[in-house]
Amino acid sequence: MKRIFALVSISILGACDQSAPPSTSPVPPPAVTESAPVVEEEPAEEPAPEASASVDVSDLSEVVQDLYRQMKEKKVLQDKLWAAAVAINDYNHVGTYYNEYHMPEHSCYVLGRLLKQDKYIAGTVMTYDPDYVTATTENAQELRVMAVSLSNFSSVANAIIGESHDERVIEWNLDCVGKFGIPREASIAQVGQSSFYVIKAEGRVLQVLGDIEKGFAQKVVDAVEANPDVEQVALGSGGGYVLEAIAAGRYIRSKGLDTSLWNNCYSACPLVFMGGVGRVNWSPYGDLGFHQVADENGTAVPAGHPIYQAIFDYTSEMGVDPAYVLKRMWSSPPSGMTMVEGQEDELCDARIITWVQRGCSKPN
Repeated sequence: MKRIFALVSISILGACDQSAPPSTSPVPPPAVTESAPVVEEEPAEEPAPEASASVDVSDLSEVVQDLYRQMKEKKVLQDKLWAAAVAINDYNHVGTYYNEYHMPEHSCYVLGRLLKQDKYIAGTVMTYDPDYVTATTENAQELRVMAVSLSNFSSVANAIIGESHDERVIEWNLDCVGKFGIPREASIAQVGQSSFYVIKAEGRVLQVLGDIEKGFAQKVVDAVEANPDVEQVALGSGGGYVLEAIAAGRYIRSKGLDTSLWNNCYSACPLVFMGGVGRVNWSPYGDLGFHQVADENGTAVPAGHPIYQAIFDYTSEMGVDPAYVLKRMWSSPPSGMTMVEGQEDELCDARIITWVQRGCSKPN
């Protein structure tokens, strides 16, 4: 930074977008979690076997047993749907547009079940009404799309069953509360581990999930330095300390790493995201949120506070439009949030994002 600034606690949100592939291919998040400890990681509360069909569920909780039962039932229906589609025509693909079909809904359903939030998840329950009679190309496509949704349920459920309780809470609060009819009061207090740093995708992706705490930037440094094959930092966070976010973003840029959105990215998280050389967002898209900076008491700091100059300098340095970032931040108080959906063109226009799958693109 060009000046010395007081360390203040702050929250700010950002955004992302995409349309054509960047010059160097981004690393998509793997469909199913690969466990590999980096900086800190808790053991999973339940085992996460690769194939649900062969699982001995006798020692698992009733909820997990029920989820495995649902997976088996959905696999039967999935095979039936696919066979019915093949009987109409012999196409093998539904198109990449449907690769992630219903994944957000399935994720929130499984998280809600495991976190005992069943009363809130009615809007995440997917129903299927297949037509086995109409022998048209359009109906065959509909049958295959339903089959993809059913397959995605199993992938999502297996991955989430393998997570710790604290990881589930973070993801529920980030990705589910406020969506699918899930009210804000369904948010769960984070009382356990508040952040995770995990290596995925055969060492190429560092997933950072959770709060941007004091010491956050050093944890990112430690994780990357311990894993020299990391190419991308995948983010999901409700925010935290602005200066920690800026320090982490500068380090990410100095290492020539890309960033992506694994989950929604709120408060100071977008500042970390802006540190990537390539800043990508894969479907299903993570969203970004912005609000005013707050001090340690949660009170908004004035627009003339040095922290905003620090943000202006940093975003300019990263090649992002500082006027857009500050305008978005100032549009909501610390207790609120200005949300920008992850595929919005304005995020590319402001150079917050450089590539959005099936969306806009503005590479560096």
